[in-house]
Amino acid sequence: MSTDLCPVYAPFFGVMGCTAAIVFASFGAAYGTAKAGVGISAMGVLRPDLIVKNTIPVVMAGIIAIYGLVVSVLISGGLKQIQSLYTGFIQLGAGLSVGLAGLAAGFAIWYRR
Repeated sequence: MSTDLCPVYAPFFGVMGCTAAIVFASFGAAYGTAKAGVGISAMGVLRPDLIVKNTIPVVMAGIIAIYGLVVSVLISGGLKQIQSLYTGFIQLGAGLSVGLAGLAAGFAIWYRR
């Protein structure tokens, strides 16, 4: 049952928004964790007394993935078999904005040598 405002492919955009939120945020969190892990390793060699202080970026990188998970769950709660194309695009935009912001935040995590 398809209309002009509710085409059969409209939920696809919502599902892609849900996917983008969790995938991009997880990639950002994984990259940030990897970069922070290198920093912890370098700190373990140079200044072993400051290792605990350097675990904060790892925790913050994990929080990035939680943001993507929360938005993904919120978007999936609004998915329906028949929905308007507008709703699908809104869900896609929300997923992309949170996912790509999480990816950028993961790239922004840095370490000092």
